[in-house]
Amino acid sequence: MRTTLFALLIGLIAGLTGGLFGVGGGLVAVPGLVLIIKLAQHNAHATSVTAIVAIASAAVIPFALDGELDWGVAMFLVAGAVIGAVLGAALMGRINEATLAGAFVVLTVAAGIRLLMLSDVSAQAVFATDGAIGGMVLVATGLLAGTLAALLGVGGGLVFVPALVVLFGFDQHLAQGTSLAAIVPTTLVASIRHAGHGRVIWNLVFPVAAGGIAG
Repeated sequence: MRTTLFALLIGLIAGLTGGLFGVGGGLVAVPGLVLIIKLAQHNAHATSVTAIVAIASAAVIPFALDGELDWGVAMFLVAGAVIGAVLGAALMGRINEATLAGAFVVLTVAAGIRLLMLSDVSAQAVFATDGAIGGMVLVATGLLAGTLAALLGVGGGLVFVPALVVLFGFDQHLAQGTSLAAIVPTTLVASIRHAGHGRVIWNLVFPVAAGGIAG
């Protein structure tokens, strides 16, 4: 019972961060699962990314209702991200727990820097979303984000959001909404791959997801 309550709380905070910053909530869920519930690193990452499927699905709804979401761009991101998700899930099995934890710390620091530098910042577009080069950049962005999502248990918003702002001139809300739309299928593919390897702790996925949806 105590573990379930902790999982609900972790999900609640993760859901709030997903809705506010478009990052899916894994930056909260993974350390919560490791430090509070004491999951092994691989299981925490796999369980987190599986719960994010539901959390991101709930978080994207307000953005979609407000029209703060570019479905066409999201599809290009997903095209690369699902391949990255398969790759990241495969790579996880080749990385030891200490290295995985270290990589997550690096990601967390990068996320903090990104939020400080890009909060409420707009930029001139470097690429057009409807151009051939822009499309390739979007797919490449998705590939990187999907790999990180599956490997480190996050949604991929750390890559999606700044890329959309800096490279394509999106404002913050449109970038966050589009990011969350791409996160849903990305994390779904990652979770399926991890489940196939037996890494997902299902009795924790549901309370984390429930808390995340509320968040």
